[in-house]
Amino acid sequence: MIKKCYIIPLLAVLFSFCSPKKAQFETNELIGVWSGILFQTESTYDSLILLPANAPIEARLYSKGKKTVHHINRKGTNLSFKGPSGLRFDALLSNDSKALHGVLTHDLWAQSLDFENTDDHWVAKIHKPEIIDTDYLVYLEFYKDSAGTVQANIQSNKENRKLHFAIDEVLIEGNHIDFKITNDRFGISVVYDTEKRNISLTYGNAGGQREIQLKKLNDDQLEGYLPRSPKEKYLYNIPEAPDSTMQTASLEEVGIDKSLLDFLGQANSKNLEHIHSILITKDGKLVFEEYFHGYDREYLHDVRSAFKSIASLAVGKAMMKNDGLHVENAILDYYPEYDIHDVRKKNITVHHSLTMSTGIQLEDEDKMQWEHEDWVGHKLDLPMAHEPGQVYEYSSGGSNLLTGVIQKSVGTYLPLFFYEELLLPMEIHDFQMLTSPHGRGYLAGSFYMRPIDFTKFGLLVLNKGTWNGEQLIGESWIEKSTTPHIKGSWPKNSDYGYLWRLLEREVGGKQMKTVEAWGNGGQFLIIIPEIEMTITMTGGNYNLFPDMEDRPFSILNEYILPAVQMK
Repeated sequence: MIKKCYIIPLLAVLFSFCSPKKAQFETNELIGVWSGILFQTESTYDSLILLPANAPIEARLYSKGKKTVHHINRKGTNLSFKGPSGLRFDALLSNDSKALHGVLTHDLWAQSLDFENTDDHWVAKIHKPEIIDTDYLVYLEFYKDSAGTVQANIQSNKENRKLHFAIDEVLIEGNHIDFKITNDRFGISVVYDTEKRNISLTYGNAGGQREIQLKKLNDDQLEGYLPRSPKEKYLYNIPEAPDSTMQTASLEEVGIDKSLLDFLGQANSKNLEHIHSILITKDGKLVFEEYFHGYDREYLHDVRSAFKSIASLAVGKAMMKNDGLHVENAILDYYPEYDIHDVRKKNITVHHSLTMSTGIQLEDEDKMQWEHEDWVGHKLDLPMAHEPGQVYEYSSGGSNLLTGVIQKSVGTYLPLFFYEELLLPMEIHDFQMLTSPHGRGYLAGSFYMRPIDFTKFGLLVLNKGTWNGEQLIGESWIEKSTTPHIKGSWPKNSDYGYLWRLLEREVGGKQMKTVEAWGNGGQFLIIIPEIEMTITMTGGNYNLFPDMEDRPFSILNEYILPAVQMK
C-alpha cells in the first residue's frame, strides 16, 4: 500500500512532463493581426553638396555626419566623379547654371537626385533606396476556424508571402507557439508575453534567423495588411493633377460608367490581394487613381519586366540622338571588348534583342546577377540554341544586351541618359535603376518609379512620342515598336513588337487592339489606342502564377473595360 501511495503521485508527475502543455493564457488574446518590421534598408549616404554653384569643382558626400571629398570632373555641362566600390556621380548642369539634376550610383543602384542652390552651393538629400527590403512589415493574423481551432496567416506589406509558404497548423504549448508550414526552407515560431501583451517572432530562412517584436493592431491600422481599412467608406474623387503636363477629369466626362467602381465594394476580398495601385486615363486625362495595402502616389514601385517596354522607347530616343543607330546593326559592334568568334553571334542584331530572338541559350537571371559581375558578358558567353531571329524565347539577358547599344550610341552614362532625355521632360524626378557590378544600367527590370509616372509612358505612346508639345520619341519609332515583328509565347501565339505585347481585349462589347507592358508580380501598362485609354496596375504577387495575372485581369475584364461607353 505504501508503494502504491508513492507510485500514483510519481506517475502524475511523469504524465505532467510527457503530455503537451496547454496554453498559459486565453487563446482569445491572440486573435487579431500582429505586425512589426522584419527587414529595413538604410541609405549609405545622407546628402551631397557641390560647390561653388556656378562651376562646381568639389563634391562633399555625407554618410551619418562623416564627409568624404571628391574632385568633380567637368565636360561641358556634365559633371561626374567616381569613388570606391562602384560609387559614381553623374549630373547635368543647365546652361544658365540655374538647375542641376543627377544620379548617384552606389550598391548597384542608380538613384535620381534633384539639387537646390543654397548659399552658393548645390545640395541634394539622398533618400534610402526603395527596394523590397525597405520598410518590410510582416503581419501575423490569428483567428479561429468554424471548429474553434486557432489558425494563422502570415503576410507582408510588400509582397504576397504565399510565394514563400503558408501556415498549415498552429501548435500552442505554454506561451510558445510553433507552426507547421508548407516550405521547410523557412521557419517561424512565436513567444507570447502575457504581461506586455506582445509577441516575439523568430523568423528563419537561408540567410539566418532574426527576432522581432510584434504589436497587435487596431481595426484602423489594417490598411497595410488589407487592401483597404475596413472602416473606410469609398467615395470617388477626381484625381489631382500630378504636374502641369497632365490633365484630369471625371469618369463621366470621358464616357466611363460608374459601374467601374463596383469592384471597390469588395475591396478586402481576394480580388485585390496585393494589388497596389490602379490608374486609368481616357482621352489624355487622368480619371481614376487608387492605391491599396497602404501604398500612395509618392511610393516608388518596381515595375519589373514592364521596364523592358520603356527600354524600347529609350532605343528610339537614342536613334534621335545618333542617326547611325539602326535595328539592323550588329549587337557586337557595341561590345568590341569581347573576343567572340561565333559567326551566329556576330549576326545578332538590335532587332533580335528587341524581339527576344537572339538565339542565345536562355540564362538563369538570378544566377547571372548573383554569381557574375558582367551580366552582358555572361549572356554572350552562353552557347547558341537557335539561329538569330528564328525563335522567340523570353530572355531578360537578351533584352539587356541593349544597354551597351544605347550607352555607346549616346555617349552618356545610361541612368543619366534616361533621366536627362526621357524622364525630366515628362516631369519625372524620382526613380531608381539597377546597375550591374560592371557599371552598366540594367534594362530588363528592377526599375522603380511612381505608378503615375509609369502611366505617363502610356500617354507618350498614345501621343505618338509627343509630350507637352515636344517630340520626345520619333513618331515612326512608336509605330515601328508597336507593330508585330514575331509571335510570342505568352499568351500563346500572340503578337510581339519591340519589347511590347500586342494583344486584343473586349472593350464595351467590341474587340480592340492593345499595346501592353507586363512585369512579374502584377505590373501592367495597358494601352488601347482606338479609344485613347490606358490602365496601369502595380502589385506584389511576385512569381505567383496564375494569381499575378488573374486577379488584376479579372478587375480589368469584369469591371473596367465593360464600363467604357462606346460612342
